[in-house]
Amino acid sequence: MNKIIILLLIFLSLDSRIYISNEEIRGIYQKYVLVNLNNEYRNRYKQLPLDKNESIWPWENKDFPRVISMLEFERFIKDNKIVCQNGLAFNGVDPEWHYLKDCQITRVDYIDNPEKFDLHKLELEKNDYDFVMCNQTLEHVYDPIKCLENIYKHMKEGGILYFNVPGDSIPHDTPIHFYTGFTPIGVAVIVKSAGFKILNIGHWGNLEYIQKSQKESNWPDYREIKSQGLNDTDISPAIVWVFAQK
Repeated sequence: MNKIIILLLIFLSLDSRIYISNEEIRGIYQKYVLVNLNNEYRNRYKQLPLDKNESIWPWENKDFPRVISMLEFERFIKDNKIVCQNGLAFNGVDPEWHYLKDCQITRVDYIDNPEKFDLHKLELEKNDYDFVMCNQTLEHVYDPIKCLENIYKHMKEGGILYFNVPGDSIPHDTPIHFYTGFTPIGVAVIVKSAGFKILNIGHWGNLEYIQKSQKESNWPDYREIKSQGLNDTDISPAIVWVFAQK
């Protein structure tokens, strides 16, 4: 019996997952989510800055919420003077890397080595990445907190994590599709639970976009949305993104 108790205590000690109380969740919501619910945020991209539609990643035939998240990525990087020397990209090199100049990027793709690069049991040689990007991926893992914990282990102290996920999504890559959408506070809690410090949370949603994507089972680009960048902050978002720090 004593051996069983000892083994149970050892097992419990291995569970490093951080508990977040309802009081803490309300505080996070107040600081990082509620602060966005204002007219400036709602109308920030009502008139799209079409001059930013660059040839490096043209917006045509691209899912419109990804355009908004990219514009917000550029804004945060410039406002906070974020730099990157040693970056880690999962499942493709996203256009956001364009705004991190002179960054050496290591690309990790699940398809190349499923045993090694599965985020649930990530095995990399290095653990000093100062910027990690993992876009449109966490809806395709069944334990996103565990995956973020594994990413955390491969980052240097002070390193930045960025990812975006759907807030409303049509089925894709089935059956490897576990979540149809994340809420802003949901994203906040999973990064906090994995040990990260939250820096910024953003979200964008548009009723016209969501209705069109669901009805047509497709992802409209900016030309197909009459209301374009209007952010309907009183509905569930179409996309959510987060910046966090180790």
